[in-house]
Amino acid sequence: MEATVNSKADTWRRHIDDQRASGQSVRAWCKANGPRECSFYWWRSRLGLSPKRRRPSKSAKVKRTPLAFAQVVVHPPTAEPLRLRFAGGHELILPASMPIEQVARLVHAIESTT
Repeated sequence: MEATVNSKADTWRRHIDDQRASGQSVRAWCKANGPRECSFYWWRSRLGLSPKRRRPSKSAKVKRTPLAFAQVVVHPPTAEPLRLRFAGGHELILPASMPIEQVARLVHAIESTT
């Protein structure tokens, strides 16, 4: 089993070296040579052969652009107004944002006058 893994690893090392030497992108090389692109990346990562990212030299000035965010304004959903219908056909329309305690006091006041 170990010999199989080692031979596969050696095969993939050769594939990775060949791709690098070709100058082609991984996608183009895999298309032309048969290996699946996802397998190529998996083996390259597994073998620790991922290309190193080059960092700019200390003397090179890197222009950083400031982060920009879009302003998002969230409006609460518009609620239907509260409609109270009283005996006698009277209707009282109140804003939905009115606190329930205030509504209760108002209804109590109206009922006590009738």
